[in-house]
Amino acid sequence: MVLNQHEIDKIIKFVKQEPKTVQDISKLIKRSWVTTNSYLQKIKDQTGQINIKTFREGTQGALKIVYFNHKETLVSDEIKEELFNQIRIGKAKTDFDFFEVFQFIPEEEKKAFYEEYDNEDISTNQKLIPLLRKTERTIYFFSGNLSFINLSEDEKNILELIEELLQKKILIKILCRVNIATITNLSKLLPLIQKYPDLIEIKHCYQPLRGFIIDETVARFKNEEALENYKKGELQKNLRIFYEIYNQEWIEWLQRVFWNLFRANIDYNSRLKQFKKFF
Repeated sequence: MVLNQHEIDKIIKFVKQEPKTVQDISKLIKRSWVTTNSYLQKIKDQTGQINIKTFREGTQGALKIVYFNHKETLVSDEIKEELFNQIRIGKAKTDFDFFEVFQFIPEEEKKAFYEEYDNEDISTNQKLIPLLRKTERTIYFFSGNLSFINLSEDEKNILELIEELLQKKILIKILCRVNIATITNLSKLLPLIQKYPDLIEIKHCYQPLRGFIIDETVARFKNEEALENYKKGELQKNLRIFYEIYNQEWIEWLQRVFWNLFRANIDYNSRLKQFKKFF
């Protein structure tokens, strides 16, 4: 059977009371353990309201616990609380430097690289397409004006890749600002939104992060250092710096940041309708 909204609400309410095992939830909704486990993964990916943790993984005594993503878990320690506050109040990409997060990731679970650019040259050397192709379930994008959809690598553009992923039932959620400057890029995505309405969702949000999260395996974020923001001689060239992390704890924290912003903001279509009345 297909997971319906009634069962989603029922499961979330059940888990909200206290953490539950998959078996507990299986009994609640009268489904097999395998079906229930699949449902729970879908609810986690689509709503961000629950999380799943496996104890003693790889042993016969492995135990999966499902728990509600309380907002307070987002600020479980002082460092993450301060980082989240900086992200929450930031509007432009210059309002937050992702190195503030990157510095706390263990050395063996991160890497960084950079490229020089002139003016607004579009990046072509991010090795972005091979990375995105590794997605198995979800991609969450933190964007500004959706400019990433104009990227191309090895004669393939990102829009083509996005459709390729949607055809594989990959769930894509995007945070971006929906304003006059974004409409052109947004119009390029509309055919895909109409073709795959259950798989791609966009919310309007002014936020400072530029990057994406793939499943629970990797997150990549970008900072730009422009000559115009420095005194003469302090920076030799415009730089784009890419930060990649593989630490599960920090990836899950970034997912919670994403969902906190995503749930609090308006659907792109509602905002777009308002613009079309006047422009």
